[in-house]
Amino acid sequence: MTRALDLLIGRLCLWVAVMVLAAAFAVVCAQVFARYVLNDSLIWAEELTRFLVVWSTMIGSAAAYRRGEHIGITMVLDKLAGAWRGTVVRAIHLLVLAFASMVAWEGWHLTMRNFARNQLAPAMQVDIAWAYLALPIGGFLIALAAAEALWRGAAPTKEP
Repeated sequence: MTRALDLLIGRLCLWVAVMVLAAAFAVVCAQVFARYVLNDSLIWAEELTRFLVVWSTMIGSAAAYRRGEHIGITMVLDKLAGAWRGTVVRAIHLLVLAFASMVAWEGWHLTMRNFARNQLAPAMQVDIAWAYLALPIGGFLIALAAAEALWRGAAPTKEP
């Protein structure tokens, strides 16, 4: 059950991140076409692209952590054996859990403050808090992956 849920969340995060990044790419292509072919600029394209890349980064980071694909310096970890290695791996997951929880918590408060202010993004005229919402959601997803890795007592899994 846990493995199936892990794969479902991991794959869902990965596909959401890929689709959001693909949307950002499409917006950039539309902006280039409009600017150089139609000789007109899409005033909202740069802002929307920035928001989409932030969302893709946060969701993609959760997917990468869950799959064990973040870059890491493992020189010291590779030299450890047995119980020491497991202890260090658990400590790493605990630090990631603490940091991601802090990002989620503070990101939530930042997002709620921005919703209360009703601050609009200049070009798109949508509430800027929707862009900030990527922080608590991404932080929560990373914290969830770290908690599951701690529960399993192992490194994040790589899909076959």
